[in-house]
Amino acid sequence: MCGSKFRYLFGGFLTSIIFLSWALFPRTASHFVKAYPLLIVSFDGFRWDYLKRTATPNFDDIIKTGVHAYKGLTNVFTTSTLTNHWSIVTGLYAESHGIVENDMYDPELNKTYVPLYKDKYAKNDPRFYDTGVEPIWVTNQLQNTHGRSGSIMWWGAENVIKSTRPTHHMPWDLKTDYKFRIDTMIKWFTSEYPINLGLLYFNEPDHTAHACGPASENVTKLIGYADELTGYLINRLKEKNLFGYINVIITSDHGFAPTSKNQLIHLDDIVDPSLYRVVHYSPVLSLIPLGGQETYVYKKLKEASRTHNFTVYYKNEIPQRLHYRNNRRVTPIVAIADLTYSFISKMSDDEFKLAGTHGYDNKEQDMHPFFMATGPSFKSGFQVETFKSVDLYPLMCHLLDLHPAPNNGSMDIVSLLLKEEHETTFITLVTYLVSLVIIATFGGVFAVGACRNRRYLKRTARPINVSEILGGNNGAHIGLLSGDEEDEF
Repeated sequence: MCGSKFRYLFGGFLTSIIFLSWALFPRTASHFVKAYPLLIVSFDGFRWDYLKRTATPNFDDIIKTGVHAYKGLTNVFTTSTLTNHWSIVTGLYAESHGIVENDMYDPELNKTYVPLYKDKYAKNDPRFYDTGVEPIWVTNQLQNTHGRSGSIMWWGAENVIKSTRPTHHMPWDLKTDYKFRIDTMIKWFTSEYPINLGLLYFNEPDHTAHACGPASENVTKLIGYADELTGYLINRLKEKNLFGYINVIITSDHGFAPTSKNQLIHLDDIVDPSLYRVVHYSPVLSLIPLGGQETYVYKKLKEASRTHNFTVYYKNEIPQRLHYRNNRRVTPIVAIADLTYSFISKMSDDEFKLAGTHGYDNKEQDMHPFFMATGPSFKSGFQVETFKSVDLYPLMCHLLDLHPAPNNGSMDIVSLLLKEEHETTFITLVTYLVSLVIIATFGGVFAVGACRNRRYLKRTARPINVSEILGGNNGAHIGLLSGDEEDEF
């Protein structure tokens, strides 16, 4: 039958057109079958303005050929290491992901979290991290059948999340050589079964800024060393023909501020320390009042805050802009020291040793970390002023062609960092295929018209009079044309 055969041929024709479009335009289709590998690098405590302190030729090259947030990132409160490393990979604020500080107490678990930098052998309950959130390596490995991830000391990656851990993981250890960390990451990207996502952590210049202060010459030297390590990383990528093929994001968790023995807040002079338990001391003071003393402890702190350099809140009073109060791990009373001030208890001024710290209100510019990126998906020599660190997770998902889990981030600003061709791949492909379908449809309409016209001609053609040809006189008409139900295709 003409109709059935036409449908069969039209379907085959359209399928062939689509197949040829993918074969002839692989770059247009590549967004759906292959995403560029992604490497995230974190230099702990690298403040947004550290690049102005000393020569950084390798960072400068990335800024020149890639993208840069010239006023750094607005990170999340508290501006601490564990909180922000977890926000980077989940796109969530602290109240949403639950890593509310480096030190935490969970009343439901009735357990206190001990960070690895205090005890590298600490065995914390995995439920501190496995709260239903989804870090980028879990997203990568659950959605992509060929998704493999590698973590070098990234905070939180030692935990099982949604029954998943990174394919490769190097445990946290300060003694591990920095260049060895880079070499290991390169090995994972070039192995027989390569990773497509890497997370690489360095604990400097944070470690030195705590000991010597962020304005110290020691930190200046560490900034230069971070640049040297970045140059080493780029050279290793070039050696393995990965540079220009892999997207590299370089960022940090927080900035830094100096502290001083002249800017101390003596808790013991404000309220009796036997009336509360401290979960975290400074610059964010997290208190659990004991023996029904919550109102009294709060009142004493509130009175002192009028003449001292801090602000105190009941949990439900914490400003909504901090995205902090709606989590059970946030203590009933929280006090936040003003920038450069510190809480101390059960020690004298001479015993106070901190020279620099972080954790302050994330509205403080000194708490903001730096950001730059380079690779085939990013523009060249493009800058934005700032964006939120929670925006990094949806950006990572976009670069890896993944559907992001629920998060607090946005693509509004970070999409500006991307090359137009990467942003419009989907639109380009759909537009192209729609055009092909329209062309094929017009072709199909023409074919249908031709088929119907053929039928019409068959029906209206004059039958042959056999008797006239053979000289007979019975007047019989014999139709030699096939009936309308026959199909000549």
